[in-house]
Amino acid sequence: MEISAKDVMALRKASGMGMMECKKALEEAGGDFEKAFEILRKRGLKAAEKKADRATAEGLVGHAMSADGHTGTMLLVLCETEPVKNTAMFQDFVATATQLAADKAPADLDALLALPWPGDDGDTVDAALKSLIGKIGENMRVSGYKRLAVTDGVVGAYVHHDKKTGAIVALEGKSSDELADFAKQLCMHIVFSKPTALDRDEIPADDVQRELEFLRQQAQEDESLKGKPEKAVEGIIQGRLSKNFFGSRVLTEQPWFSDNSKRVADHLKAHGVQVKGFAFFQPGA
Repeated sequence: MEISAKDVMALRKASGMGMMECKKALEEAGGDFEKAFEILRKRGLKAAEKKADRATAEGLVGHAMSADGHTGTMLLVLCETEPVKNTAMFQDFVATATQLAADKAPADLDALLALPWPGDDGDTVDAALKSLIGKIGENMRVSGYKRLAVTDGVVGAYVHHDKKTGAIVALEGKSSDELADFAKQLCMHIVFSKPTALDRDEIPADDVQRELEFLRQQAQEDESLKGKPEKAVEGIIQGRLSKNFFGSRVLTEQPWFSDNSKRVADHLKAHGVQVKGFAFFQPGA
């Protein structure tokens, strides 16, 4: 049967697929719009499966904050290339998924992917993403999700101008405009210094032990330490572990990004707050 250009355009608008793909689907479906749409949908899912192992080095950070400053949500969605990151379809997906996470507060990333996608087709977030992969032709994935909330205090966020890097932090304390400004500065610090833990207990014991073994081996080869009492050498090793290992990884122990004469802990104490939680998102991080 002959497929009209009007029908092809209507299917293209509904599916986001190319003109030729839409025409072929309509021909295969005998002109039935719903069947053609389902054909394109299945092809999109198959395309997503084929691209699942391809590297995703680009992406966008989305964030949504509550009006009272007590709740914040951040999301990282990855793709393969910068041109795709800049497309309206990809940006719309990130914005919609972020707001959906903010509204529904899923417990984790798996729960987020299982949420119903806005619309009448019964899709989930995961299915909508796979459909988008089929339309654009690049692998994509939601790689990070964090939702933070406080009763007393503030949740702050910062996203770098390229929207590839962002941080979110929850501070417990007395809310104020000054505290909101500090929360944003702390997020900027997190983006700059890239901490991996809130306190020392969050760092795997095996990692600490490996670092200690390295420092002890280094101390044995250090001529300036030869002849010093064993207790003194161990003190030097522990000092190096604290400053160079924990001091680069633990948020509260890091030197403040704009003034390394003070630590993050000093600024937290000055504001009378504690960090309840934080997250840092960046492609490849």
